[in-house]
Amino acid sequence: MKTIVVSNRKGGSAKTTTAVNIASGLAQYGSVLLLDLDTQGHASIGVGCEPSEELGVHSIFDGATLSETFIPTVHENLTLSPALIHFDVYEYADLRGILKNRFKREKIADFFDYCIIDTPPTFDALLKNSLEVADSVLIPFVPHHLGVVAVGQMLRALYQSAKSQGRELVNVSILPVMYNPHINEHKESVEKVKVSFGREKLLSPIGVDIKLAQQFESGSPIILADRRSKGMKDYKRCVLELQERL
Repeated sequence: MKTIVVSNRKGGSAKTTTAVNIASGLAQYGSVLLLDLDTQGHASIGVGCEPSEELGVHSIFDGATLSETFIPTVHENLTLSPALIHFDVYEYADLRGILKNRFKREKIADFFDYCIIDTPPTFDALLKNSLEVADSVLIPFVPHHLGVVAVGQMLRALYQSAKSQGRELVNVSILPVMYNPHINEHKESVEKVKVSFGREKLLSPIGVDIKLAQQFESGSPIILADRRSKGMKDYKRCVLELQERL
């Protein structure tokens, strides 16, 4: 099983949109587990479900097994562990290694080809748990100055996490979203990312498409809901690029 953590500490970076569509796209090639670790629960909504008030992925921090939180989604190959909307990570003193332990004890890798984790936009114990099981980290960013700054901050956080775990930095991919090739700032920002962080980390951009926002109302990822849209084509290409890297 390959585990991809979708993360950016800056809000409004299409993090959840990316997690939902990558998970749905990969589900066309194998079985996928989507973990909605962001307590807003938007990834759950994006795959036709609802965040939970009783049992969700965050329940593992209170002793639940991960597998008992699994529910089906709009895609037959995509399983969801929904967000627990009332979970407060700051009520707990030590949450280190819990997700990694669940993966190992329940042999999660035996049941899925891919795992996608949508993380909260904070560098807390939830993100740290995610990074402990990550094979790859995907950083979506809006191509403007603060977006580029956020990518740098995220990469530093990844380096610090890897160092504290005593492991090598995982594979990192950087994904421009809401990209308009006719806006100079967008082109310049993408070029800054290439120069500053490495051309090899950059994925092909996701363009502007209002249907990407509308997909959450329908509860169906754009890859499934609208096979002719630009957003679908962009995310489908992104899925293929990620597969090559994995």
